[in-house]
Amino acid sequence: MITLGIDPGFARCGYAFIEAKNSAYKIVDSGLIETFQNQEYNQRLSFIYTQLDELIKKYKPNNAAIEELFFSKNTKTAIKVAEARGVIILALTLNNIEFQEYKPKEVKSQITGNGNANKDAMMKMVNLFTGSNIIQDDTADAVAIALAHASRNRIFNDIK
Repeated sequence: MITLGIDPGFARCGYAFIEAKNSAYKIVDSGLIETFQNQEYNQRLSFIYTQLDELIKKYKPNNAAIEELFFSKNTKTAIKVAEARGVIILALTLNNIEFQEYKPKEVKSQITGNGNANKDAMMKMVNLFTGSNIIQDDTADAVAIALAHASRNRIFNDIK
C-alpha cells in the first residue's frame, strides 16, 4: 500500500510516497515542489497542482495525508499556504484519493512521542523509521505525515 504525505506550502511543498510492507516503511519517492517569486501568483498555484497531479498519476497512492494549516502571525503567508492547500486538495479529489488531515502536534506525537518535538527530533525519527538520510525539513515533514497516516491506518485495519 502506498501512502502520500504532503507538507503544504506555497514556495515549497514537501511530498513523500511511502510503501508499507509488514512492519517496515520504504520511501518510494520524496522531495519538494518549489515555486519561485518571479512567477505569477496563479502560475505558482497551477505549478503546484500540475506537479502533484503528475506525481499522483505516476505512483498511484492508495491514500494520502496532509498537514492542517498552521496559523502563523504572518497572515499573508497563511493565506498563500491555504490557497496552496486548496489546489493540493483539488488534485487529490480529482484523482479519487481519500485523504486525512493531521495537526502538526498529532504527527510529532505519533512519530517522536512528543507533540512539541523540534525539527531535528522529527528528522532523526523519520530517518530511523525509513533508513533514509533526509536533510530537508519540508520533505522530512511530508515523510512524517505519511508515516503517521500509514501507521494509524495499519493499527485501525488490524482492529477491523
